[in-house]
Amino acid sequence: MAFRFDYRDVTAFKVLLVLSFMYGLMSALVYSIVHLKFVKPLDSDAPLDRFSEARAIQHVRVLADEIGDRQEGRPGLREAAVYIKTQLEGIKERAGPKFRIEIEENVVNGSFNMIFLGHSISLGYRNHTNIVMRISSTDSQDTDPSVLMNGHFDGPLSSPGAGDCGSCVASMLELARLTIDSGWIPPRPIIFLFNGAEELFMLGAHGFMKAHKWRDSVGAVINVEASGTGGLDLVCQSGPSSWPSSVYAQSAIYPMAHSAAQDVFPVIPGDTDYRIFSQDYGDIPGLDIIFLIGGYYYHTSHDTVDRLLPGSVQARGDNLFNVLKAFSNSSKLQNAHDRASFEATGIKNTDERAIFFDYLTWFMIYYSRSRATVLHGIPIVIFITVPFFLRLLNSGLHSWFATYSDFVKGMMIHATGKMLAIIFPIAFSVLRLLFSGYAMSWFAHPFLAFMMFIPCSLLGLLIPRSLWSHFPLSQDAMLLKTSKEALSDEARFWGAFGFYAMLTMAYLVAGLTGGFLTFIVATSMLPAWIFFCISINFYGRRSLRYLFL
Repeated sequence: MAFRFDYRDVTAFKVLLVLSFMYGLMSALVYSIVHLKFVKPLDSDAPLDRFSEARAIQHVRVLADEIGDRQEGRPGLREAAVYIKTQLEGIKERAGPKFRIEIEENVVNGSFNMIFLGHSISLGYRNHTNIVMRISSTDSQDTDPSVLMNGHFDGPLSSPGAGDCGSCVASMLELARLTIDSGWIPPRPIIFLFNGAEELFMLGAHGFMKAHKWRDSVGAVINVEASGTGGLDLVCQSGPSSWPSSVYAQSAIYPMAHSAAQDVFPVIPGDTDYRIFSQDYGDIPGLDIIFLIGGYYYHTSHDTVDRLLPGSVQARGDNLFNVLKAFSNSSKLQNAHDRASFEATGIKNTDERAIFFDYLTWFMIYYSRSRATVLHGIPIVIFITVPFFLRLLNSGLHSWFATYSDFVKGMMIHATGKMLAIIFPIAFSVLRLLFSGYAMSWFAHPFLAFMMFIPCSLLGLLIPRSLWSHFPLSQDAMLLKTSKEALSDEARFWGAFGFYAMLTMAYLVAGLTGGFLTFIVATSMLPAWIFFCISINFYGRRSLRYLFL
């Protein structure tokens, strides 16, 4: 039996080629952005007034390879503290006469309670080491508002800790060197806190906030963390006001920040030192910046220097140096006394968390919550008024109700498809476990995850569309002098638009900041619909030019 192909099969094959080429280009672009392929790391012989990834990696090699295990009770932790202090002393010796450099080694003790994963935990600790460096001008005072940068040099069990958090410590050492060698004298003091007990429920940060003499001077905090080996260095938390994210948006060279991350992070079963500084004990405005890519190496023996993604430390260093400068120059930087005095005035702080996101690390879009109230409400207004303009002016009120009814059907169909697109991969995962003993074999292999779960998700997404014909339209095609196919396209499109409009409004009402995601989807659908209508009129529904438009 011979297989014969007609012109429709040839057209379908061309469509698949065009789609594969288009999504291939998009995937290549996203991959290069996520892995920071466009950032060129500077060598160790780079000018001293530039941040150098190679110089920072030398510190990571010492911490992760030569010293090794940096856990409490292991000699490596003490060796790391000695190494960090020695490097800081060398930086101090090169400082000019206009700098005031102070280096301290503090042993912290204390106890506190915290809620972790819904459980109350009581912690007591003693003899944990913090290394602190303060860089300021010669005329600075201990009470001057300062900027704190925090990173931990202890590591997880059985892990070299190159990413978590040798890369953080190395970045801070290079930043401290850069501050001195570049000749930039901070107008406000900069404090580098190398804390030795983060993995043990953030004990080092707590010790600093409860006992150190500079704790009340801190006006802004930048917590540097890693849950992977590089890639996107994302601002996962910011607050308690919108000021820290605003500073970052204006100063970062490679902006990597999404306010949606603040909605997701509280659900993740983990915490960082940011919690101690900005939530539990300090209420200090700050940023929590975390490496995200390579999470399958996180807290494992594979978190080694050779797995750090090239360009990641360079982008982090360039960003952090600019952000440090911006915080230090900001007129809004206040110490604890100034913040308390402002609160005592009784003036309510209406500076809520803003909405912000970067576009492929090229630039950052930032707007206030009050502006978001107006912008994010536009899609729902459009969804409600479109049937009026489409039908009521020509066909009367009854046709408006029929049109709106079809739009709601389209929205329900789209919502069902979205739910099935989530349920089907989960069901497949559960069924797979019945035949395989490897629970997460896909975790370290993104392409395997793609092949396993994307087809299932697409199947769930397309099932409601295939059943669309079984749901009769409320509108009369003959009365409206159009085709049922056109009415079906219209109902499906505006139903999907209404789904994202509703979701955007739900984000806004819930007080979350990730509504920009669905807002972008909804607004980008409008020009897509215009081109869709134009392409049908000029090229019909079967040509490749129609598909392109």
